[in-house]
Amino acid sequence: MRRTLGNTGKLTRTLAILTVATALTGLVTPAAASAAPPPPAPGVPLESPDATAAELPAATELEKVRAVHEIEVGEATPEWRNATDMNFVFKVFDRINGTDFPLTKEESYRVYRIMVQTPTAPDATAFIRTGVFDFAARDRIERQRRQDAWNETVRVRREALIDAELAYDDVILNDNDQNFVYKVYQRAPAGTKLKLGALDAFGGDAAVWKDFIENKIRELHHQDQLDYIEREKQKGEEEGRRAEAVAAKKDACHKIPVVAVASWLLLPDDDFIRELLKTPELTDPAHREIKNAANAALIAGAADWTRFIVTGIGEARARDDARILREREEADRQKVRDIKTKADASRVRPRLSAAAASVAATGTWDQVKDFLAKGQYLPLEQGFSGVTVNTRGWHVRSGGGDAWATPGTQPANTVTAPLGEASWKVVTGLADANCFSLESATRVGSYLRVAPNLRVQLAGNDGTDGFKLNATWCARPGLDNSAGNVSLQSKAHPGRYLRQYWGELWAAHGQSAENNFDTTGNYATDASWRTVDPNPNISTKIDLRLLNEDWWREYFGPAVTPEYIENGVRVRKFQNGAAFWNPSLGPKNILYPVLTKYWSMGGHKVPANLPIVDNLFLPDGVGRATHLESGRSIYWSPGTDSRLIYGAIRDLWEKMGWERSWLGYPISDEMDVPGEPGKRRSMFQFGNIDHTAQKGAWAYAR
Repeated sequence: MRRTLGNTGKLTRTLAILTVATALTGLVTPAAASAAPPPPAPGVPLESPDATAAELPAATELEKVRAVHEIEVGEATPEWRNATDMNFVFKVFDRINGTDFPLTKEESYRVYRIMVQTPTAPDATAFIRTGVFDFAARDRIERQRRQDAWNETVRVRREALIDAELAYDDVILNDNDQNFVYKVYQRAPAGTKLKLGALDAFGGDAAVWKDFIENKIRELHHQDQLDYIEREKQKGEEEGRRAEAVAAKKDACHKIPVVAVASWLLLPDDDFIRELLKTPELTDPAHREIKNAANAALIAGAADWTRFIVTGIGEARARDDARILREREEADRQKVRDIKTKADASRVRPRLSAAAASVAATGTWDQVKDFLAKGQYLPLEQGFSGVTVNTRGWHVRSGGGDAWATPGTQPANTVTAPLGEASWKVVTGLADANCFSLESATRVGSYLRVAPNLRVQLAGNDGTDGFKLNATWCARPGLDNSAGNVSLQSKAHPGRYLRQYWGELWAAHGQSAENNFDTTGNYATDASWRTVDPNPNISTKIDLRLLNEDWWREYFGPAVTPEYIENGVRVRKFQNGAAFWNPSLGPKNILYPVLTKYWSMGGHKVPANLPIVDNLFLPDGVGRATHLESGRSIYWSPGTDSRLIYGAIRDLWEKMGWERSWLGYPISDEMDVPGEPGKRRSMFQFGNIDHTAQKGAWAYAR
C-alpha cells in the first residue's frame, strides 16, 4: 500500500500500540470494524507559498479595448488604452451608462475605492480582465427584465386610456408617472370626475400616481359613465336603455381591450359578439378565456349574449390575467429550478443548489425574482475536502504557487482556527462556459491552474488563452462512485484530474506509467472531492479520527459539545461517549457505560488518567474496558457494572488472562479488607484476589 511509504516511524508506532492493546485484551476495535486498520496518514504537508505567483500582470491594451466595447461607451481611444488599471476603472465608473449598466457601475466604484486604499491590490486588473464582462452580462439580463417590466407598465397605461376613451401615443405611454397623470388631466373631458381626479392625483406622491394609473382611471371613468346613463334616463326610458346598452358594449371592448368602433355599439348583442371575435386581439392566445366565453355565449342564446357583454367578458378577462400571472410566476420558478438542476449536476455548487431549492419551493414570487436578479450570483464560494481515508478533513489550499491538500496544524492554545486560503469562488470556466474555474476567495484574479510540470498551482490570471485553458476544470461524478462527490478534469489535459498525492496537488491520470503522482493506488479517491462550506477550520486530531475512522462516528453518535481544552487536554463529548487528546497519547475514546465510571474518578482532570487505548470491545462480545496512563483499568459487563482495577491485583489478573480467566469480571473496586490492616481485595464473579505487601497478590475461589 503506497500510503505506508515514507512513514515508517508512524507505522511502527501504530503497530506497537496495536500489539500492546491486543496483548491486553485480544481485541481493539468492535467486531464490525475488524478489517485491517487504515494506513497511517501522511504528515501535515510542509507548504511553501509563493505570493508572487498570484500577482497579476497589468491589463494589456487589447484587454482594455475589449472592456470598452463591452460597456458600450464608444471607441477605445488612447485616453482609455493608456490609462493605468486603477484610472481605467474610474473611467468606467465615470463614463458608463448607469441606467443600462447599474451593477457594473456599482462594482467599478467598489473596486476603485479598494485601489485608492491599496494601490497595489489586484482588483482593478481583475475587473478589467474578467469582472467587467461578468457584471455587464448580468446587467444585460437585468436590462431585459426591466424592459419586460416597463412593457407591462405601458400595457397597463394603454388599457387604462382605452377604457377611459382617451387618445394616446408613444409620448404619453412612455412618460414618467406624474407626467402621465397630468396628461390624463389635460385629455379628460371637462366637468368629469376623471378630470377632477387626475388633477387631485397630480398633486400626490409616487404611490398616489401609481394607484391612479392602475385603479382610479377606470373607477372614475365608470362613475362618469353612470352619470351619463342617469342623465339619459332623465330624458326618457328608451334613451336610458340605449345609453346602458352602448356603455355595456364599450366596457366589453375596453376589457379586451380593443377600441370600440362606433358602428358596433348599435348592433344587436349577437352581432356585436361576432365583431369582437373578428378582432386580432381574440386570436391572441393571451385572450383565450374571452374567446371561449364569446363562442359559448353565441351558442347558448340571447340571454347569454347580454350576460356575456355585461359581466361575462370581465370574468373571462380576469381568468386570462390570473392564468398569465401564474404562467409568468411558474416560468420564473422553473428558471430557479433549472439553476438548482444545473448546480446539482455541477457537483461544485451545493450552496447555490440549496438556496435555489428553498426559493423555488417556498419563496414568494418577489423572492423568486430577487433570487434571479441577485441571489443566484451570491453563494458561489466553496471549500474542497479530500475523501481518501486519512485525508478526510484535508482541504484544498494555496497562498500562491503550489497548491496542497492539508488539515492545517492544530493550534496549541485554542481549540481551532481558520485554515485560511482554502475558500474558492466557483466561477464560469475561463476557457469553457460549461466548465468551471476556481478563483481564490482571498487573492482576486488568481486561479488554480495546471503548471507545465502538471503540478497544480495558484497563479495570477495573465489573460492569455493558455492560462484560461489550464485554469478550467470540468466537473464529473466522483471517480470513487460515492454519491455527491466530484472529480475535476483538466480542460487542458483531458483524462487528468485534480489529485492529492501526499498532500501535493497534481493533474494526474492514475495509470502508473510516468510519474509517482500517476500511480494507481487510491487514485479514484485521491481524485475525488467533497464540496464543503467555505472558510473551513483547521482539522483537529480529534476531527481527523472522527472523519477517517467510521467506527468512531458510528459508536459515538451525535456530538453534545464542541471540542474544548481543559487542563491541557482536548475533549469532546458525544451521545455515547467522549474523545480525549494530549500530545503524547493522541486521540482516544471512552464509551458509555465505562465513561460513567471514568467521570466519577475525575476523568481527564486527574493527572495520568487519560486512556492509552480506545474503548475495548472484549472477546466475549459483551464486556468493555479501557486502560489508563496510570496503569489502572476500568472493566464493565452487563451483570457487574463498571469496576476499577489496578496495581498488583491488576497485574495478577492480567497474567491469568483477564476476564477470560476462571475469575471472570470484577464485581467490586479494589478495597480494604475489614479487620485486616494492610490487606487489599478485589472481588470477581467467581473468586477474589487479595494483596498484602509481604505476600503479594494471590487468587482464590470464594
